[in-house]
Amino acid sequence: MLHHHRKIFFYVADWLNCWIGLREPNPLADQWIGKLGYIPKSAACKAKTSDTDASNFPFAGLVVDPILCPEGFQANTRNEAIDKWMKFALGNRLPPGFSRAETGPEKGLVKYEGSAIHSDYDLMYVSKADQTGNLAFTTLEEAKQLLKLAQPMLNQRLGAAMIQHGAEFEWDGGVGARERELVFRFGPKGKYYEEESSMPQRKGFMH
Repeated sequence: MLHHHRKIFFYVADWLNCWIGLREPNPLADQWIGKLGYIPKSAACKAKTSDTDASNFPFAGLVVDPILCPEGFQANTRNEAIDKWMKFALGNRLPPGFSRAETGPEKGLVKYEGSAIHSDYDLMYVSKADQTGNLAFTTLEEAKQLLKLAQPMLNQRLGAAMIQHGAEFEWDGGVGARERELVFRFGPKGKYYEEESSMPQRKGFMH
C-alpha cells in the first residue's frame, strides 16, 4: 500500500475519531495508482485483477482476460478468475464501455473507456472510537453514518474513487467478505494493527 495513502487513512480516522478496517490491498496495483490512463476498478467490473508476479507479467495488478492471459493468475486463483470472467463477459460480450485487445502487445488487457483498470480499496468496516482512541461498540446504523462521512473524505484525498462500495462487515446484508483475510486497521492518533479476520457467508450469521 502506498505510504501517502496510509497517511490519508490515518488522517480520516483521527478526524472522525473512528477505526477504519481495510482489506489488505493488492500490492501489485501500487505501480499503476494515480497514473494517467489508469483507473480504480468500479462495481461494474466483476473481472479479477492479475495477481501474478510483476517480473513475469507486464499487466500484474491490472484487470485482464484470464482466458487470453492465464499467466496473469496464480494456479490457485486462476479457476476463480475464469469463473468471474465468464459471468462478466457473458457470451463473450463485455458490458458497455469495456474493451480488451485480443491480439498485439496489450493482448488480454481490459480497459474502461480507454483506461486500464487497477484494483480498488475494499473497506471492511468503519467503527467508532472511544475517548482514548480504542475501538468502541458501534451499531449498524452508526457504522453506516460513519461510512457516509469517511468514504467521500478518503476518496477526495486519495484523488480518485478508490473506495467504490459499502463496508464488507455490514453483515446483515450478507455482503461479500471472505472466510479469512488480512485486515489493515487504522485508528485515531496513529493507532494501527493488522489482524486476520473471519466473516460469515450467510446473511445474519456472525462467527
